[in-house]
Amino acid sequence: MSLTAILSEIDGGDDKGVGKLLQKYNLENSHTFAFDHKEEDARIELCQGLLKVLRRSDHPLCQSTCLETLRILSRDKRVLGPVTTKEGILTLAGLARIHVVGHDGEPLEEAQSAEEERVVVEALKCLCNVVFNSVPAQQVGADVKLAEGLCARLPSVSSSHHEVGLFSLRLLFLLSALRTDVRGMLQKEAGAVRLLTDILERTLDVRWVGPYEAEAPKPEALPISSENNELAMEALKALFNITMSDSSDEVSVTIFVEQQNNIFISISLCFLQNCKRNLLLLVLSIYKQYKCS
Repeated sequence: MSLTAILSEIDGGDDKGVGKLLQKYNLENSHTFAFDHKEEDARIELCQGLLKVLRRSDHPLCQSTCLETLRILSRDKRVLGPVTTKEGILTLAGLARIHVVGHDGEPLEEAQSAEEERVVVEALKCLCNVVFNSVPAQQVGADVKLAEGLCARLPSVSSSHHEVGLFSLRLLFLLSALRTDVRGMLQKEAGAVRLLTDILERTLDVRWVGPYEAEAPKPEALPISSENNELAMEALKALFNITMSDSSDEVSVTIFVEQQNNIFISISLCFLQNCKRNLLLLVLSIYKQYKCS
């Protein structure tokens, strides 16, 4: 798919035509992770053009298609300049319906259709890629308090809006992994430990029999669903950052995130065994003690 043709359509203002071309581009590049260096400038221009369309269009299908393209482009950190500005991050935050002080997006509850929810999910996926790949984006995210806005969403995280909850938690994990100041804010101001342990309690259907003791699951209890397992894992990853990390450690960003993921991949393998719920309950009891201390 020619980038020149897409850019020409964007400049012409025909969002319907833009959407059709982008759908073809997305299909062709859904598994592309290595891009042609010769087209780098064109991809930067396309990022700028996509943000322009996202700001002017209110059609969910057009928005989600543009965001999918932007997510594909965001795999190449060299072209992220237009997206890592304050304006770019706020555009994505608004589409993800993240509450940002002074720049409020629509409440998530108003996302009535599947198409509208798809816009929210794609915007969150874009933010995850952009924040992971760009230090300037991490700085803007901290400046506009994206993590605080995500915390405001955590009480509504559930399997009924699984992907919204999953990628909200993943973005919170990335922000807390990559910014020591965000970790401090989440600990001291946002009440994130309480919010995240509440998610664990809901996804595990925990019943407490003592201050720090959960009722053991009955032998006939069903395994944790794959969706709740994913939510629990992301909540645990964020909790690990907030409560266990040492901000004085000078570890590279990539290594730090990879180490965190490796730890929780190992835990997830344990979850697949019969001890799944018992192990989670043990971890939750530890965090319950932490938040009460």
